[in-house]
Formats: sequence, structure tokens, C-alpha cells
Amino acid sequence: MACNFNSVLKGNNECKENPAGVSNYCMVIPFDNIDEIKIKKVNEKEINQYDITPKGSAGAALKGFRMDFKNQTGQVTSEDNGAGKGWTGTGTGRVEIGEDDMAVLSRTLSNLDGNFLVMFPTGNKVDGKTEWKVIGNPEGDCQFSTAADSGAARGDDHGTTFTVTCDYMKFDVVKYFGEIDQEDASSN
Repeated sequence: MACNFNSVLKGNNECKENPAGVSNYCMVIPFDNIDEIKIKKVNEKEINQYDITPKGSAGAALKGFRMDFKNQTGQVTSEDNGAGKGWTGTGTGRVEIGEDDMAVLSRTLSNLDGNFLVMFPTGNKVDGKTEWKVIGNPEGDCQFSTAADSGAARGDDHGTTFTVTCDYMKFDVVKYFGEIDQEDASSN
């Protein structure tokens, strides 16, 4: 049950690094590639991780579409929705190279009615598995938006800034541990 108290101890870190930020890409996982998403339980208590069963044969890898963005422009944040109302999770990044591909992907994601997850790798490995911060929930509540900017001067920052938002997440930070294979549009 999510209403049980527990202690939060910095000594549990076991001297592991804990840097800020996320890597310079994210993976978009359409629900068509997922059989089941559920909150993981340990000792019958829900924890802030998703247990995801990919579609396909037993042992199939989770598949998604990779979106590279400019270094140090990616971020995952959350905001409390009020007592008992969960959190709003938001992921952002700025695509500077590949604007045409981004325009096509943006249109696709805008038309998917939120039926996808977006995962941002932290750069950490835990028990040999990649750690991801997740935006999205099992109900398909993601909203995807973009803002493109050419920049005014030749040296200006430019590109397409994307924002993916999920208005209801059970935890302020939701993670997934595992590998995600890159899927190409031509393999559909």
C-alpha cells in the first residue's frame, strides 16, 4: 500500500555516484509494443518502478524509437497535483540535428492519443540493466508538444524543443530497469 511510511536514508546509497541530468536521447515506446504495464511490487508493496511485458514471444525485448537531442537539454521533472492526486511528470529535450525527422515523429506522437511511454536513460546501470526515468502511465495519458525555433543569428541555439507530459503518475519519479531495442520504422 502506498500509504505506509518508510524511512529515507542517504546511507542506503552504498557509495554510488548520483549525478544530475539524463543522457542525450530518449526512447518512445508505443503501446503497440507492450502487452502489460504495471507498478512493480516488492514484498507486496508497490515501488516506483514499472514492470513491463513486451509484445511478442517469451523473452522478447522491449522495442522503441530513439529520439536524440542536444547534450544537456534533456530533463525529467515532476510536480505534485495536490493531496491524493498523484504527480504530473514532464520530459523535455531539444532536437537540433534531424529537424525533418523530428517533424514527422512529432506529428505521429501528436496523433497517437497518448498511447505511449517516453523513457530517458540516466546513464546508470543497476544489476547490469539500464536505468530509465519514465514519463507515462498504463492508461495512455501522455501529451506530446513541440516548439520549433530557427534562431535569429547563425550562432544561436535552434531546433525543436519537445515536451512530453503525463498528468497522472503514481510516484514523482517512476523508473524502468532493462534494455530497449531500437525499432526502425521500416520494420513495421
